[in-house]
Amino acid sequence: MPLRGLSLIALMPLIVAAAGPAPADAPIPHLFAPDVISGPANDGAPSFTPDGSALFYEQSNGVWSTIVMSARVKGAWTRPVLAPFSDQYPSQQPAVSPDGRYVIFESTRPAPALGAGKKSAHLYRVDRTARGWGQAVELPASVNIARRVFKPSIAANGDLYFMADAGGGAGAPAWRLYVARRTNGTYGQATQLAFSDGAYSDVDPYIAPDQHYLIFSSKNRPPFDDDHEHLFIAWRTTSGWSAPAAIRYAGDGGADDGEANVGPDGRTLYFTSGRTIAPKEGRTRAQVVADLARMQGWNNSNANVWMLTIDALRDRHTGTG
Repeated sequence: MPLRGLSLIALMPLIVAAAGPAPADAPIPHLFAPDVISGPANDGAPSFTPDGSALFYEQSNGVWSTIVMSARVKGAWTRPVLAPFSDQYPSQQPAVSPDGRYVIFESTRPAPALGAGKKSAHLYRVDRTARGWGQAVELPASVNIARRVFKPSIAANGDLYFMADAGGGAGAPAWRLYVARRTNGTYGQATQLAFSDGAYSDVDPYIAPDQHYLIFSSKNRPPFDDDHEHLFIAWRTTSGWSAPAAIRYAGDGGADDGEANVGPDGRTLYFTSGRTIAPKEGRTRAQVVADLARMQGWNNSNANVWMLTIDALRDRHTGTG
């Protein structure tokens, strides 16, 4: 369903290209809802209700994060407020189920089983009831397979994709992508995706509702070698997953890109990026004043939400473009 009231970018070819700067005709990303959704805090890519009338996303100051929500009223997004299920624990990366009946999110909470003062970053589920949102419930050990588990994404059949620290929480994280299949209301044991084999650090999966593609971020996976996380896509094939391919856009170097989500229109990719917009040379004083205002708002090197259309990418894969 189209998200009326959003300023989507014009249809441009989405290039999957070799190393080096993105091609000259690569699409230009747009900031999503500047100074409303994308503001001075670190803002995480939103997850929308199926009808596109509301969204949940994270806000962080680099030390503590929480989940907020916004509604679309008369074509504009309202100022975010604390989500009903957000509490005293740091939480982030909400994923609304495709049917809108529940949300899965990451929360960092005390883990007494690990020892005094220890915490775990695990996935929790909260259901929508006739009287509002219920209490968050920790997902089972078949999903929370490590001390650090993040970025859930839910397929239409309930299968759950996420990232986890394959190193078990000791030392630097070894991020890999996993899926836990859901059958008869129960999650099976999570399994690692074949292409996320440890050669690269893979994070932040988004699975299409019908599971025909998966978008994620990866560090130093070719064609990139700059120590930043970049967007990639893998397609479902008859034999498994295709080799991941880079999603290129204008100015896609110099910052980490992650937390991909696709909106309910099925054609708009939202992602989190720390990219900033450099001022132009030869500015007038009025332009300097405007640049200063942006710096005091969203353009301050913190992460914000950006958006791209994926129509051309989909058409390139299916041969319809």
